[in-house]
Amino acid sequence: MNSRAQGKSEYLYALPLWAAVVPLVTVNVCYVLGVSLDHLPACIPYLSGCTSVSSTGRIAPESLVSKAGLLSSSVVLVFLWLRCATFLQLGGQSPSRLTLLRVLGFLAALFLALYSVTLGLREEEYRILRRIGIDGFALSSLLAQVLFVVLYRPMRIDATKKLTRWLIALCIVLPLLGIAAEVAKWAGVPRRPANNTVAWNAFVVIGAYYAVLGRIWWHHGFASEFSITSSGRATSPRE
Repeated sequence: MNSRAQGKSEYLYALPLWAAVVPLVTVNVCYVLGVSLDHLPACIPYLSGCTSVSSTGRIAPESLVSKAGLLSSSVVLVFLWLRCATFLQLGGQSPSRLTLLRVLGFLAALFLALYSVTLGLREEEYRILRRIGIDGFALSSLLAQVLFVVLYRPMRIDATKKLTRWLIALCIVLPLLGIAAEVAKWAGVPRRPANNTVAWNAFVVIGAYYAVLGRIWWHHGFASEFSITSSGRATSPRE
């Protein structure tokens, strides 16, 4: 692989790495800031749901960090899903299915941006938009992730069979979190803590998916100006 292709490949691998790490780090940094400034209660929100993910980005300076991290991540998601479509196209998938994947990826990015810009706005209409944003982000992300798994499975190589199973498991875990919250509420757990716990853990699950996705790209030697073979070796179209 020449230096130009290597640089392009490194750029591509940075996309799933960013999507996996930056949103999760952003909400946790904002939470720590909020606790240190007495804006938020101290707890382990992944277990107790003592505060919501949204609460970490409502008050300055946490709101500035939140918007910087989440808005930049929404831009990254657009490029990430476009590259996912290119990856699958190089593997022989049909353009019509890839159009749906691009649309779902764009919607996930759009909803994440909507959620981010409405954080901290207290009017009722903004609360509704914020709810649309976070629910739309979760649903669009899940549908895009499931579609990618379906389209990728015929392309699997030996090195990615276990990683593909991880993608499937993560796609299953996300709706199970919602079901678990409903069961917990039925069993008497207060509604707000149950929903908060789901939201915090959903960020982990979605981020883990993108981390595994980046590893799959790596095994295929994926770079945008290269094709991929069944062995996973990247080959130039000029070869």
